[in-house]
Formats: sequence, C-alpha cells, structure tokens
Amino acid sequence: MAEFPDHPFWDFSLQIYMTKGVAQACLELQDAHDIDVNVLLFSLWVGTSRRGALTTSQMKTLTDAVDIWHKDIVRGLRAVRTGMKESSFYEDGALTESIRQRIQKTEIDCEHIEQLTLAAALDLKIDSKRSDKLCLKDALSNMGIYLRTFVEISEKDRENVVYIASVAFPSFVGDIYPMSLEIFRVLRICIYAKLPRLRIYNLRNLRLNSKTYIINFEG
Repeated sequence: MAEFPDHPFWDFSLQIYMTKGVAQACLELQDAHDIDVNVLLFSLWVGTSRRGALTTSQMKTLTDAVDIWHKDIVRGLRAVRTGMKESSFYEDGALTESIRQRIQKTEIDCEHIEQLTLAAALDLKIDSKRSDKLCLKDALSNMGIYLRTFVEISEKDRENVVYIASVAFPSFVGDIYPMSLEIFRVLRICIYAKLPRLRIYNLRNLRLNSKTYIINFEG
C-alpha cells in the first residue's frame, strides 16, 4: 500500500488544527463561506515558514490547482459522511457509524492529497532572514488575500482568522488584532458588522411623548 510522503505543511496543519478552538474557528469559516480550510492553512503556513507573502496571482494558482478535487472529492465525501450521521435509514446504528468513520478516514486522506498538491503548486523559497513579525504580517496578508475572494466577510470571520493566527504566533498575540485591521484595510476587504438584535421595553412609570423605551442590545 502506498504511503504518504512526509511534508512539513501536513505536520503543521495537524498541530494547528488540533489546538483547542481552531477546529471550531475553521468550521465557522467553512459554514459561512464554503472556504477551503486547506487553502487557509496553507496561506498561514507559507507565512509561518518564512516563504513570504503571496500575490493575488499566486493565490489563484493555488485555488485552481485544487478546486475540482476539493469540490468533487473532499466535499463529496463530507456530504456522504454528514448525510449518514443525520440519516435513520438503517436501524443498526453501530454498522452505519463504522462505515461513516471509514469514509471520514478516506476524506482526511483526500485532504492530505490536496495539501500535497498545494505544496507542489508553487516554488516558494525560504527566506531565513525574515523576522518573526514580518512572517506574521505575511501570514495575515496571505489569509486575507484568500478571504478576499469571497467578496465580503464578517467581523466574526476576521476574529476567527485572528484566533487561528494567534495559535501559530503565540508570541505576538497582542499584535495580531490591530495588524489584521491594517492589513485587511490595505487589501480593501469588505467587513460587515452583524447588527445586534434589539429588544424594546415600554416603561410605564416614565413618559416621553407618551411612551419611553429602553433598547437593550444583544450580541
């Protein structure tokens, strides 16, 4: 049976993704925009590994290289796996769960292939003189360029990106949020704020134009 070749990007992805909170952040981004988490993590890894900032053209090369595989194979397997979890078609749940877990293993293997394809799509050289802070800037820029392809993102999306980046750059936790604001502004990424729900209370004991209201903002 063929074995997967070793690659630092796959090792990096496992380490980052298994850190508490990262899987949830990736899932929220995936649910919101159908983003390819592998491309997002590769964008982060390129910066982290001192391979620099990606251009828009390079990002297109990356997404084109894996687009069909990700949409048809990875998402297809994911749809089968999640569909089986929600289905009550067969009464022996233990049997269907065993099959579902095997499908999940195949899905992960297919994501592994996608990651190797991403790593081979560009010839990116390591710049050992690149400072850690510049690497952080590169990583945020790379992730921002990818997210920009989805037209607009929410403030929550940016917070998820900041959290994922903070796991890769724990020494710069305090710098990541303001740096992301500046980088996303330069990239002209449209960030929309999710409006809070409004709950209005009528106060009977106060009067202002016959009625007075207190507005309670709920996030």
